[in-house]
Amino acid sequence: MATRKTILFIFILFNVFFCEKVDKGDDPEYENRLKETLSRYKSNIKEDYTISETSNTKEEAIKKYLEAVQRNEPDRFIFSKEEYFNIFLPNTLGMETLTSKMPEKEAWELTDIRRKAALSRIQDIFKANPGKSFTITKLTWRDDPKIMNAITGYRVGTLEIRIGNHTHTIEEIRLIVGHKGKYKVCVIGT
Repeated sequence: MATRKTILFIFILFNVFFCEKVDKGDDPEYENRLKETLSRYKSNIKEDYTISETSNTKEEAIKKYLEAVQRNEPDRFIFSKEEYFNIFLPNTLGMETLTSKMPEKEAWELTDIRRKAALSRIQDIFKANPGKSFTITKLTWRDDPKIMNAITGYRVGTLEIRIGNHTHTIEEIRLIVGHKGKYKVCVIGT
């Protein structure tokens, strides 16, 4: 628990520092890079996308991602960097998301830090239980699905898995994206 609080504290400090830097305008090219990024996002809004490694249900998307993490393949069954920039962020334009109003470089730096912290927490659960299978025992969804142009976002509420006799709550899987009846983990974070 102390490690988790430490990671959260570091993340909060990073956010305060990062947001302060952006607000101060320390980078004279920031506004130009932001305009270029937003223009690129607008050009990537489409009706149809090809998304790799999708699942037939939201629940299956979570299970496949967790199985991949357990096999030490954490880049599978989650939006790649390219999918994040070419599909997710363009479809969030005009919405209040943390990274949709940042130039690509800053957006990915923040996303990557959040992903690494979340992944570390999930991996710790499996490292403490090597070789043991898991079962999803509880999965709820927050709010109504969020329609984002051609994709739909489903925010994870409660996710609990059982490994052996122990139940673990996983709060790090935040958002599943659906498109044309297929689903994939998109956002993980702490």
